[in-house]
Amino acid sequence: MLFVKKEGGNILIMCVYVDDLIYTSSHESLFQEFKTMMMNEFVMTDLGKMRYFLGIEVFQSREGIFIGQKKCIKDVLDKFNMLDCNLVKNLIVPRTKLLKTDEGAEVNNTLFKQLIGSLIYLNATRPYITHSVSLISPFMEHPKVSIFWQ
Repeated sequence: MLFVKKEGGNILIMCVYVDDLIYTSSHESLFQEFKTMMMNEFVMTDLGKMRYFLGIEVFQSREGIFIGQKKCIKDVLDKFNMLDCNLVKNLIVPRTKLLKTDEGAEVNNTLFKQLIGSLIYLNATRPYITHSVSLISPFMEHPKVSIFWQ
């Protein structure tokens, strides 16, 4: 849930997810007031600046706030035995058409669905994979080892 409090020209933004709470403010006094109020009301631990939230790494500096999923990507590659895979610049050959066919050995569709789900989650910080993921998603029900192009 997202909550926003406006006080004069200042703003406090708070996000709650299950038992995690993140908040920020445009003014230090509003930020400190909220933090003190919450710590007086609830048993809380202040972990300082956010570094990790819902599988997304957060890097804060004077230049801005940056997000990434380096650990998540490594975990996905490890889970699907692809740590030693070759890197490519183009995720898919331009004008490639994937076709559903009855030919080829069937792949474990549960594992394939897990892979697609992992890739969808990576869209949060890697939006350039969205198109490729959307192209392979229709094959989740009966994935095959062989893929045919036209």
